[in-house]
Amino acid sequence: MWTRYRSTLPAAMPAMLSRSVIYAVLGLFSLLLLSACQPKQPSGISGVEKSRPGLKRMSAAPVSAAEIQLLMRRARSGENPDQIMYEFDRLIEQGAPLIRDEAIFRKAQLLLEMQSPGAEGVIRSVIAAHPKHALVPYAHFWLAKWWIAQDEAGRALEKMRDALLHERLTRELADDIFDQAPAITQQASEREAVYWLLAAAAVDYGGRDSWLRMAARRSSMETIEQLHREGALSSDLMPDFDLHAGRSRLMTGDTRAVARIAELLSAAQPSHSHVRQLQAWASGEVRAATIGVLLPLTGPYARYGQDALRGIRVALAGIEFDEYITLRVEDTASDSMTAIAAYNKLAGESVNMIIGPLLAETTEALLPYLRPELPVISLTGRTDLAARSDALFIHTLSPLAQVYVMANYAWQQGATRMVVISGASDDQTEAEMFSASFQNLGGEISQLVHLDKLTMDHRSLLRKLRHETDDEELLVELDEELAVMLPEMDMEIRMPVGFDAIYLALDGRQVAMLAGQLAYADIRGVPLYGTSRWQDGHLLDDRGRYLSKARFAASNTSVDVSNQEDPNIRQFQFKHRQVWGSAKISDLMSLAYDTMRIATVMTSRLGLSRHEISRGLRTPEGFPAMTGHVKFDDSGVGQKQLDVFSIKKGEIVPAG
Repeated sequence: MWTRYRSTLPAAMPAMLSRSVIYAVLGLFSLLLLSACQPKQPSGISGVEKSRPGLKRMSAAPVSAAEIQLLMRRARSGENPDQIMYEFDRLIEQGAPLIRDEAIFRKAQLLLEMQSPGAEGVIRSVIAAHPKHALVPYAHFWLAKWWIAQDEAGRALEKMRDALLHERLTRELADDIFDQAPAITQQASEREAVYWLLAAAAVDYGGRDSWLRMAARRSSMETIEQLHREGALSSDLMPDFDLHAGRSRLMTGDTRAVARIAELLSAAQPSHSHVRQLQAWASGEVRAATIGVLLPLTGPYARYGQDALRGIRVALAGIEFDEYITLRVEDTASDSMTAIAAYNKLAGESVNMIIGPLLAETTEALLPYLRPELPVISLTGRTDLAARSDALFIHTLSPLAQVYVMANYAWQQGATRMVVISGASDDQTEAEMFSASFQNLGGEISQLVHLDKLTMDHRSLLRKLRHETDDEELLVELDEELAVMLPEMDMEIRMPVGFDAIYLALDGRQVAMLAGQLAYADIRGVPLYGTSRWQDGHLLDDRGRYLSKARFAASNTSVDVSNQEDPNIRQFQFKHRQVWGSAKISDLMSLAYDTMRIATVMTSRLGLSRHEISRGLRTPEGFPAMTGHVKFDDSGVGQKQLDVFSIKKGEIVPAG
């Protein structure tokens, strides 16, 4: 990233030489000098490596010879490819061994990039001839990108898996793979996606539980059987994968599948504690249970109450033991006093637990009346209410509840210094919550920027931000270094900004508009983070231009992802289409669906009493859910592991 230019040329330099040419010459000179003296460094501020924490120990990025770098630049600038290939052949025949070997790989890379006939066979031959070379994992990745260009998502994932599992994998390459592969899993077959997710779990120690949960969610019983039969699950991944797969089946009442998974794990690791847990889930007797429901089915919020009730009914229809479940539905009429009366009625009918209310006001009104032994799972976004009663749990997809998820995600991606941008007064709470969450993780908020709600053009404000956040220490260091290398030149260097990422507490319309203005202010390539507020129908107004580095949290069911492969979502859509003639489902409907599945497991499948349900909801394993794996913390707030999405080629795709 660059900010300012200033150059005083020596008198001997031709006056007519254009500034752009001068900069190009200086840039090329600097590139050659630095590449000849130093190993390749991952991008980052002040040379500090920025990478996903929690990755296994990896090789250092390979050093690239200066003459080969120059050849690659010439090729990509459009120079005659025949001449470039001739010079590569000369290096292969006459170069020193290290340069010769790199030239072999780089020539094959260019053939792939140029889509030359037979390029795929050439790169395979090179990999086979030099299986231990440092560029082999990179060659797998080049081939993966070539397969993507051929619309072969499965083969692309296979090559990315080969790259991940290669002994010479580097952190730099791992970051590139983790950035691109999750979106491709959505287009690949179940088997191809699951095998890649397992490879990701083997490499990314910090995100292992998430990758395994995604793999288990994607796997059919046929695939689970095949993984065990082929020995594709390593001994350290197998127990947790099987536990996630078993718990997912338990949520739908498929106890036969849970029992089979327990058998598979028992055959491989008979003494593991997860075997006993799976067996316990499979052997429990289904019991009759009554679940109360408090929703606004009339009044100004009736539409939302009806949405939630649909989700509850679809969940009940998809459970094998639905005949054991009785629903007691009460209308809160969007009114606090009516909600209190409805709650007391349900409590008197000895329901096992209650789903609802939906509104913050009615949930707060119930607090003095809640009975300690009767657990209530409210769907409100007011997470602060949960701490005021041991009987109250909050399960929500509110953007405010997503703030911690995105703060943690940004931190896991290596961000340590963050700019937070917000707009109207409604955005301030979100901005403040994100800032506090990010700082609690150890991060630093470089600046808080508030946009004027009456202004559409924020470019002057962003240019000011750009100027104020230059990494001045690095600027001084580079000025001193260049003064030694180029004593006749007085040159001010274009610098990276002094922050790692930007959090946008804005809606999608504002994000789409601001992205272009950030680029205009020369704030480019910086990751942008946000919540499902971006999903307002305007995010792709400019087809995602300038948003390739954007990441936002959302329910997997609320994002229109092509070729949806999650079996739970497909089942939900199928059931909903059967009853209501449409597969379109809302966030609230999905949240209610997940809440009902949790309630049926607690009451009928596990047969827990009221007091036991409250303890069981706080289990550290949490619950699989379409809207994101949820763990209820000590205060009763459901902490979501939401899906994170990015934008590629004008489409919203999973980011992993």
